[in-house]
Order: sequence, then C-alpha cells, then structure tokens
Amino acid sequence: MRLSDVLNSSDIDTLRRIAESYKFDCSRSSKNALMQEIMSHFHNRSFLARAFAEIKEQTFRDAVSHLMLDNRQEFSREEVLAMVKRAAGDLQEGADQKWMQRLLGEGWLFRLHAKGGRQFYFIPDDLRRSVRDHLAATLREQVVTAAQPPIVYRDEQTALARDAVVFLQYIGKHDVRITKDGTILKRRQQELFALLEIQEEALGRVQWRFGFGRRFHDYPDRFALLYDYCYARGLIVETEGGALVPGDGADAWCKQPEKERLQDLFRYWRLLYRRPIPRLKLCIATLAQAAKDAWVHVDSMNHLLSAYVQDYYYEKAQTVMEYRIYNMLVHLGLLAFGQLADSTSVIKVTALGRELLLQEEAGEEPLDETQMDELPPMPLIVQPNFDILVPLASYERIAWELDEITEWIKTDTMRVNRMTKASVLRAFDLGWTAETVLDFLRQETGDMVPGNVERMIMQWEAEFRRVELSRTIVVDCKEATLANDLLHNPRVTPHLRQSLSATSFLLEATGLSALQEELRRMGYAADCIRD
Repeated sequence: MRLSDVLNSSDIDTLRRIAESYKFDCSRSSKNALMQEIMSHFHNRSFLARAFAEIKEQTFRDAVSHLMLDNRQEFSREEVLAMVKRAAGDLQEGADQKWMQRLLGEGWLFRLHAKGGRQFYFIPDDLRRSVRDHLAATLREQVVTAAQPPIVYRDEQTALARDAVVFLQYIGKHDVRITKDGTILKRRQQELFALLEIQEEALGRVQWRFGFGRRFHDYPDRFALLYDYCYARGLIVETEGGALVPGDGADAWCKQPEKERLQDLFRYWRLLYRRPIPRLKLCIATLAQAAKDAWVHVDSMNHLLSAYVQDYYYEKAQTVMEYRIYNMLVHLGLLAFGQLADSTSVIKVTALGRELLLQEEAGEEPLDETQMDELPPMPLIVQPNFDILVPLASYERIAWELDEITEWIKTDTMRVNRMTKASVLRAFDLGWTAETVLDFLRQETGDMVPGNVERMIMQWEAEFRRVELSRTIVVDCKEATLANDLLHNPRVTPHLRQSLSATSFLLEATGLSALQEELRRMGYAADCIRD
C-alpha cells in the first residue's frame, strides 16, 4: 500500500497526532489538509532523513530501522513488539503501549483494519523505500569500500542446495552407519566430503564447539548446517539400529527448484543461529544494505555490526561475525568473499543475495517471530561426553534440577556439570524417570540433546528398573469356584498380578478396595487381613 492509500484509510485522530509530532502548519480539523501536509513532507526524502536523524534514543532508532528493513507487508502487534524487544532489550512493565503509540504517532507505522478480530499494522511501500535508501546511504558512509575489485574471490552460488542432494543420494545408495553418539563413521565422512562441491575436512578432537546446531560439535560448519537442516526437515532418519537413511520426503525435496531449496536452507539457518546471535536478522539486513553495491572491507563491516554482536561464551564477537555470519552467508551463496592485492579481506552481496536479502517476499517465515523470541536466550549445552555447560545467568533458575541429575565439575566462563550413571541413578531414586530427565534437557537446550546421551539415559533406566519392588496381596479362597469367580470379576481382573494355584492368586495393592467391595456384595468376610 502507498502512503496516500494508508493516510486515506486512517482516521483523523491518527493524522492529527502525526501533524502534532512534527508541528506541521495546517488545519487540524480537515482530513484533506492533514493528508496533503503529511504527504508533502513524507515524500521529501530530506525531511525523512532529518526526522530519522533527530531520533535521540538509539534503541528507538534501531526499532524503526528493524521495521523498515523487514520485508513483511503487515505486522501483528506481537510481531512489532518482538522487533522492538530485540532492539531495546526487555521492556519495562507498561512500556509496550508507549512504544506502539510513539511508532504510530510519528508515522513510522500505521494501524488500519482488523483481520479475524486481530489488529494489524502496515508500513507504506513508498515510505519504507525512502527510509531504506536513507539507511543504505548512511550505512555506506560508515564502511570502507574497495577502490578496485579483489584479485580473487569466492562465490559459492547454489552449491549448498546441490550438495544437499548429493548427500541424500549418497546415503540412499550406501550403507551409512552412525556411531553410538550419532555421528557418521569417519571413513564414510571422508568419502562423502570428497563428493561435495565445497569440500571440508572432518573435525579433529575439539573440546568446546557448541551453540550453532544439533550436530555442530560433530561436523565442520557447512556440513553441520546441511546435516541439521536435513534432519529437521525429515529428509534423513537416524535409525535405532545405527543407520542413516533418507526420510520419506527426500525424493520430493530433491525435485524442488534449486533456488527454492536454497531459500529454505537460508531461512532455517537464520532461525537456528538466532539463538546464539539474537539480533542476527538486523545484522543481515544491515550487512545487505551496506554491501549491496560495492566490495566492503571486512574490518569496517565488523565495526558497523559490533553494536549487534556480542561474544558467545568462548568465541569472541569478531569470530562470531566472520565465521558464523559472513562465512555462512558465503556458504549459502548470498555473500562473496574476496581479497585485494594487499591481502585485505572484502565482502559483497551476490546477485542471489540481493534477491533473497533485499527483495525477499513476505510470509516465508516457517516459524512465528514471537515463537523464536520466547525461546531461552542462553540455553544449556549438552555435549556428547555428558558435560552440561550452564550459562551463569541461567544457573539459579534451574539449580535444583541440575543438582539432582548431575555432578558439578567446575566454574569459569560457564558452569560445567556432568551427567554420570551414578547421578542419573540418584535422580531415579528421587522420582525422576528417563522421560522426565530428557524432557527437562530438551526444553532447556532447544531440543538439542545428542543422540548418544538420550540413548544412554534410557539404557540406564532400563538397568535401574531390572529389579522392582512392589506391594501385592495374596488372596486365598477355600474353593476353586470362588477363586474363579473373583478372577473373572470385571472390577478385580484389572488388578490381577499372577495366578498361584486353583484357589489363590496375587493382586496388586491398588485393587484391595475393589476386592473388598465385591466380597461384601457376595456376603463374605472382607476386612480380615492377615499380616
């Protein structure tokens, strides 16, 4: 919708608030006069640039930027506030309404009509385009661009989508076995990696490698993303027998157009990496605007994004930017990486990146934005060696559960606990079950519990339950016919444990009251119980 359409559909009170915010000189009682004054100013790019620059609060400026860089045509109230929270952090009680009123009152957002009883918000297309052009120009002023193109550069285009097909075809034609911790055997990894367009080396022994996917600690960066994507979409299945096989939807997925496959891979990556990098979407939008027309020095881009990216435990912010954002966007074919003659590293958005990052169609999010924002910002990390890495800020909230199922090992940047057989058996004694332990871990890790950990906890429970003590009642009858009548009584039968002889049987303790009621009804003694 254009600005003129939005203004025409808005009520006069909305137009008055915008006019008063900017002190426009026009009649406040004429809707037509208000519309003309607002359009004449908002169509003036220098006015919008000045209005945006005069926003004093950095958090509000970030919130407006985030809205303008988003490609959706309409927003729910929850989606608007989710973006505000990513810019401003946790909002104080009652601040939601204040933020919404300011966005509406200054004309950065418009509320029009309700759909199905819910209110929706819009940004006019021409307003969004003007603000984006201003943001792009401002961002380009903050980065250093290369005077000459790089002497060599890397553009992987749609290789990741093609390699995903190679991976699925490989496991369909070969007997691919996985270890107890769920990883492909090293020999098979080497065979598979040799077939891919972009080759990687199998990981060696690493101590800390977590946070960026279910199998991030098992495989190199690019293949870890590819593997996690295929697993999440049901394209591969890890069988209980230790095999890796194609899922039911693998063939249909491989027949999709290459670009569609890559788009879905990109959306999955963005959602997956949003947990360790909460402001990833804003980082991508900022990068895309700053590097869409020229090669940009990586160091200057790092400086530009430094406000949005923090250290992630043992990884410094620069490592997160260069390896977790730039390098992964290169693997997705959306960014090209090059080197100048003096070995300076530069990056530039590719043609495919311009299409997906700058002109992405609305409604393509596989998950609701608010669902991602409700996920724990700093989850637990469960390692295949049964170490549990606990952010210090999260420990108090779950200290009771961790103390019951784990042993403390050490505390430095994070608290490190470890699940052992003894600690899990102790938890079973306290009333936990394998399922409740796993439910807790899945909830706190975002469902990223290594397969070998899940299987071992289930195995420990099976061993723990090999001997069970239970209370039972021995029922002795003087006549076989009476015993037979009781055994076939519909109220007694569900509690039957075992028949001992023609005149006696074992009954679960929970069935005592039902047995007593039936004996009274039949006219027999029901309260005489021998110790």
